Amino acid sequence: MKRAIVWTLAVLAGLTASIGMGVARAASATPDDPCAVPESVYSVDGALPRAWERLKRGGALPILVLNSASARPDTAYPMLLEKELAARLPDRKVSVTVRNAPGATAQEMLPILNRELAASSASLLVWQVGTADAMRNIGPDSFGEALGRGIAAAQGRGADVILMDMQYSPQTSQLITFQPYLDYVEWMSQNSDVVHFPRFEMMRHWFEEGRVGFAPDSKEEKLQAYQFVHRCLGRILADTVSTMIDRAGRPAP
Repeated sequence: MKRAIVWTLAVLAGLTASIGMGVARAASATPDDPCAVPESVYSVDGALPRAWERLKRGGALPILVLNSASARPDTAYPMLLEKELAARLPDRKVSVTVRNAPGATAQEMLPILNRELAASSASLLVWQVGTADAMRNIGPDSFGEALGRGIAAAQGRGADVILMDMQYSPQTSQLITFQPYLDYVEWMSQNSDVVHFPRFEMMRHWFEEGRVGFAPDSKEEKLQAYQFVHRCLGRILADTVSTMIDRAGRPAP
């Protein structure tokens, strides 16, 4: 079992390393878009009222990405997210700060979350969560409790929250039971005024559609898979943020 977990960590590390703004593009875009996902996988729902209020007052859009991996910030999706949002908000300063907590569970990330939110004054937290908890078989109820505490802390500091669940690969999904944690993230998003960004299901859709493979035979293919996933995640997340900020700024019907 220990060897399996070490192998799984290696696979995940490879994948990870690997107002009036107008109407934003939908996450599903067009049928011939390789990043497209059907509405059954993801549709943009909800709003980002805290981020909108900051922008409405003439402020910036500081975003904090907190994860349990050791991602390469120069090529991972947060850099692409910052670039795309900066293009959509040319009159606002958009900044994305990444804080890695390799191997940390949701509970172990709470002190980092509080410290980084206090330091950055972010108006949006993108919290990648669930991988370490599933790998270490943390009780789903304990996982959910930690999620609730983190969400409350972020919202208490004036930040909206996007919960991004774990990555998908057919190899790791055979070794680790992810579903209880995916279910908890979805439940928390529906009951805590936060957004669930279903990275797991998006990646599974791309894999099943033959758009990307997660066990490439060469370094070049591995790099291509990494670039595809992060390019799509960055763009769809930018679509999500811009659409929900735009929605928050619309007058109530």
